[in-house]
Amino acid sequence: MLSKLLVTLCVILIYFINVDISKKTFSADGGHLLCINENAKYFTFGNNEQLVDLLWIRFLQEVDAYNEFKIAEAHLCPDNTSSWHFQLLNVAIDLDPKFYEMATTGPLTVSVTISDAKGASILFDKVVKNFPNKWKILYQAGYQAIFEEKDFKKAADLLTRAGQNGAPKWVFSLAGGLYNEVGMKALAESIYQYLVEKFPEDEVTRNLKQKLDNKVKNFYEKK
Repeated sequence: MLSKLLVTLCVILIYFINVDISKKTFSADGGHLLCINENAKYFTFGNNEQLVDLLWIRFLQEVDAYNEFKIAEAHLCPDNTSSWHFQLLNVAIDLDPKFYEMATTGPLTVSVTISDAKGASILFDKVVKNFPNKWKILYQAGYQAIFEEKDFKKAADLLTRAGQNGAPKWVFSLAGGLYNEVGMKALAESIYQYLVEKFPEDEVTRNLKQKLDNKVKNFYEKK
């Protein structure tokens, strides 16, 4: 028992050695967040699951970092393009590619709550590859492809696959190119309901509802 504890502590120590201390940002309570060096995933010594559990718990402690259409400055990594949340999940998903809860919640949260669209797209591509037949992941990735990437061919493929694997049948209308406002609102509403189940806090919920409504509105204004 003691030996396992020592191994875990060593892994955590080596992990933090591979966190660039200069990549410092701030948490919601004013504390410091450290952007993770991608090389950290090579120093787990077989303790992938233990480290991923720690990373996932830490991620969930910062999901209230809501912003309208951009990453909050306090959560930007020094590259000024990616978020602390993306950097953490990017490592965690590589370490444990079959962590389903993280796959169904993490990328969507990075996209909708954190507003890191570019990072979320990278994460969605990873989890779709890891779970090619899970309709919730395919469906969420379809949302990302429509609203953030504006890649309708990619979205059609993802939504078709989602429908074939158990998603509501109306997704086939979206997949077929019928991007009508009713269908788009239904897609946004389903994403909202999923996030509400995961993060039921009132303030966060209100922010997400407003944000998704704005995304549908802006989608048509820019077409």
